[in-house]
Amino acid sequence: MLLESLRGWIKSNRKTLRVSLLVSLAITLFSYVVANSAYPMAGEYAAQKEISDFKKFFGQQMDNVPDSLLFINVCYDKQLTPFEEQGMPVGDLVITDREKLLQLLTIAKEADNYRYIFMDVLFEQGIETPTDSALFQTIASMDRLVIPIHQGVTLADSRLTAKAANADYLTTWKQLTCAHIQFLHGDTIPSVALKMYADRNHLEGFGITPHLGGLWYTDNGRLCQNGATLFVDVTITGSLFNEEGQMRERNYIYLGADLLDLDSIIPVKEQIEDKILVIGDFKSDVHSTYVGAQPGSAICINAFLMLMKGKHLVNWLAVLLLFIVYTTVGTFYLRGTSFQALFAHPWLGVLMSFLSTATLFLVIAIIAYWNGIAFNMWVPTTIYSFIDTYVQKRNLYKKKKNEKNLVHHAPKSGA
Repeated sequence: MLLESLRGWIKSNRKTLRVSLLVSLAITLFSYVVANSAYPMAGEYAAQKEISDFKKFFGQQMDNVPDSLLFINVCYDKQLTPFEEQGMPVGDLVITDREKLLQLLTIAKEADNYRYIFMDVLFEQGIETPTDSALFQTIASMDRLVIPIHQGVTLADSRLTAKAANADYLTTWKQLTCAHIQFLHGDTIPSVALKMYADRNHLEGFGITPHLGGLWYTDNGRLCQNGATLFVDVTITGSLFNEEGQMRERNYIYLGADLLDLDSIIPVKEQIEDKILVIGDFKSDVHSTYVGAQPGSAICINAFLMLMKGKHLVNWLAVLLLFIVYTTVGTFYLRGTSFQALFAHPWLGVLMSFLSTATLFLVIAIIAYWNGIAFNMWVPTTIYSFIDTYVQKRNLYKKKKNEKNLVHHAPKSGA
C-alpha cells in the first residue's frame, strides 16, 4: 500500500517534482559554497553544543589525547624583554622564554626523531632578545616545523616566513565563539592545519587547490571543502576533578619543569620520539568553543586532525541522501501541502502530521554530527522559507481573484 501511494503521488506531481529537483540542486550547490566561507554559519555553534551535550548525557566523553601528540605548556616559562613604541622604551614585556625554546629545538634537531613540531609561539617584529639570531636560524633550518602568523602582524625575521602559516579564525557579531575554520585563506595563504597536513602527506603546494576563484576546491583531485565546522575531538585539560570526584591529571607537560629539567632522568630525545610536538601557552591563549575554553593550539591541532581523517572531503553518500530529502520536502512546499498528504493510510497520515521541516532537519543534524559529519540547516530552511512565502502569497492571490470573479458573475438582485 505504501509503494502504491508513493507511485500515485509521484505520477500526479511530476511537474512539481521537476521544479523541486532544480531547487534541491540549488540548495546543494549553495550549501557547498557557503560552507567554504571563513565565517561561521547561523546555528553552527548551537548545533555543535547540543550534540556535545547529548554525548555527555549518554556517557560519551571526548577522545583522549592520542599517543602521537605531545602537548608542551610554556605558560610558566617566561622572560622579560625591553619593549619600545615608536622608538621610545615603554617598559618590559613578558614573553615565552626563547632560550628554553632554543634548547628544546636544538635537541630535537639533533635527534631528528619527531614527527612534527607546531610551535604556537608568535615571533613579532619589535620584540627582541639576545637568543633570537640562533633561535630563528634553528627554526629556519629544521624540517617538519610550523609557527603561527596572524593577520596584520609582521614576523621578527624574514627567515621565519617559510615556516609560518595562518592561525586566525573569524567570528561574526552574532557568533563570537570559534565554531568554523578555513583551511586555505584567500586561496593562497595556508592555515597551520593545512601546512601540517600538506607536510605530513608530502603534498605539493598546500594540499587544497581552488578552482574558478574558489567556487570549488579539490584535494589531490578529490572534491573537498575549504571551510568546515570545527570538531573538537581532542581537548587540552589541566588537573581537575571529574563528575565522579576522581582526580583527572593534566594531559600536557611543562617545557621547563617536566621536559628540560628532567632531561638527565628521561632524555628529551626519548620523550619526543615519534611525537607531534604541540608547544603553546595553554593558560593565557584560550578561546571559546562548544566544549568550553580551549587554547589556540588545540583549535589548530583539531583542525589538522580533521584533515587527516578526511573530514574535509565531500561525502557523496551524504550528499545523495540529503538531495533526496531536499527534493521530497521541496515538493511539499511547492504544492503547499503537509507531509501527511504522502500517505493514504489514516494512521500514517496522523503520524506524519507531527513531522515538521524543522524537526526533520534537527534529526538529520543529530545523526550527521553524531557520525562526524557537519550539517547546517541554514541554507535549506532559508530557501524553503522563501518558497513557502511565495506559495502562500500565490494561493492568497488566487483566492482573492476567485472571490472577485464570483462577485462579478453573481446575478444582480432585482434583475
